[in-house]
Amino acid sequence: MVKQLSPTALYDLPSGNRVHPCRLIHRDGTIMWRHALISPYNELFLPETEAHEAHIIKTAARLEELNCWASQGLEPWDCIIPVMWYIPVHQHMPFSEGYACTFKHASIDIKNVLEKISPHIQEFESLSHADGNLYFQRC
Repeated sequence: MVKQLSPTALYDLPSGNRVHPCRLIHRDGTIMWRHALISPYNELFLPETEAHEAHIIKTAARLEELNCWASQGLEPWDCIIPVMWYIPVHQHMPFSEGYACTFKHASIDIKNVLEKISPHIQEFESLSHADGNLYFQRC
């Protein structure tokens, strides 16, 4: 039996990489490409430039680090879940370039997640509560 993915199931990124939507952005992480590239309205937005792709990858790395603080002692599926991330047509530049993300946690309320990860936010980053989710932005 041949186990191959259809080429139409893969996303072509500006860097030349082809990724499956369920592929983790970082091998040891929990965030998949679909989390970054599919909007809350089920629209697919592929990165328009290599810079946008790099912003998404760096933001995913920071979200994974923050997830370690938020989810200590929990099962791997009890983690940060991105809600809205890369939308190139969005008026808010951090969303349109991929360096901002709204997220929630699978099992912990927003207030507790905010308390756990706030001390780990770096000086060039921001974290706030927005519309029932957390808003994270890096520069």
